[in-house]
Amino acid sequence: MGVLTWIVQIRRTVSMRNDPDLRGVCQSMAITMYGADWCGDCRRAKAYLAEHGVPFTYVDLIERPEAMSIVLERNNGTEAIPVVVFADNSHLTEPSNADLEQKLKELATQTARVVENRVVEKPAVEKPAVEKPAVKMAEADDRGDERTAAGKFELWFDSQLLSFAIFDEVDGVVTVPHVETAPQHRGNGNAATLMDGLLGLLRSSNRTIVPLCSFAADHVRSNKRHHDLVAR
Repeated sequence: MGVLTWIVQIRRTVSMRNDPDLRGVCQSMAITMYGADWCGDCRRAKAYLAEHGVPFTYVDLIERPEAMSIVLERNNGTEAIPVVVFADNSHLTEPSNADLEQKLKELATQTARVVENRVVEKPAVEKPAVEKPAVKMAEADDRGDERTAAGKFELWFDSQLLSFAIFDEVDGVVTVPHVETAPQHRGNGNAATLMDGLLGLLRSSNRTIVPLCSFAADHVRSNKRHHDLVAR
């Protein structure tokens, strides 16, 4: 696999991830070359990198003679160019094209491993709140006596009436003669959910119940936590 192919694959992988940390991986291929245009080896190395699409920074020692101190440090005092410094802080002095190809393949392999092994954490997606069936009391039938009322407790979900309980109330005692679930919603425990909600409403308002409906009576009887709500 050629050097250009390695570089292109890595760039595609990084850009597809759209992750700031992974974009930094591509920058790990960054190269700095110290040279001069009068140097044939410098011109050849620049042409090789440009031909293969490898990004690099070129430091012209004619324009920036102070950078020669870096060359001398890298070469233990020898004025040999070009000096090609890689992101891993290694360098090559007067490298041949084959030397550059080998080094770039090593860097590309290391970068590819980082990209492949990097676990990209996806942002947590908040799950929408799950709507639950709600019990509410329908409009009461005013019988002209403040102590009495009649109406329905209803179980609604997603704008659909699932179940209802007819009731009469006298002095805070709620009598439930009938509980019913819509035919298309039967078999899903909706009547039990209705009764639990109904009894919760009675408890919160300090009312009691007389469950005349056989289903309502069985529900109260089988749930000890509701026994104290039964009217004496």
